[in-house]
Amino acid sequence: MDFPVELAAGGSPVERVPGAVPARLQKGKERNLALAVAAVDKLLLAPGQLFSYHRLVGRPSRLRGFAPGLELREGRESEGAGGGLCQLSNLLYLLAIQANLRIVERHRHGLDLFPDHARSVPFGCGATVFYNYRDLRFENSMAQPLLLRLELVGGELRGRILAVRAPGFSVEIVEKDHRFFVEDGQRMRENRILRRVTFSDGRVCEEQLAHNRCRVMY
Repeated sequence: MDFPVELAAGGSPVERVPGAVPARLQKGKERNLALAVAAVDKLLLAPGQLFSYHRLVGRPSRLRGFAPGLELREGRESEGAGGGLCQLSNLLYLLAIQANLRIVERHRHGLDLFPDHARSVPFGCGATVFYNYRDLRFENSMAQPLLLRLELVGGELRGRILAVRAPGFSVEIVEKDHRFFVEDGQRMRENRILRRVTFSDGRVCEEQLAHNRCRVMY
């Protein structure tokens, strides 16, 4: 079966801010992403099928080859096997939004770690995962199968969702109420993310996907 229509596409540098993460943990992140990408790439989602990040990637243990990388634990920077994999869940969530798929489970990040260096989408368009507690799940709510493609190339993580035929709509990600502020002596950041869908018949539907509120670490 051919999938000539690109519903969604995105990518981000594997090393977001050069030198911000210790080299050992950065290399661990790169290995972890390679393993997870191999587990998810070329996934075929039938109509009504549910995507589960944890079901596909599984537990990121050292026994399975995952390396120590930077991760967030209880609101603090830490390291652990599989650290850095949230970059993949971030991308998958963004692709699902762009393809107008139904989001079943998504958890927001509790910290804003880095400045908006090379950011191509609004702050807060990510999803944190933690095995086997916080998953990312979305449903192929379309009446056609979809193909998920992922790759690591040129220092970037890239992904696409492909379809058999054009869906008859376009999707725009909208940011509202963005602000930085201070609360209890902590610098905070907040915004709201909305999905605006414009159909070929002229109808426009808008829904709020996320209300992000987190502590700024830079």
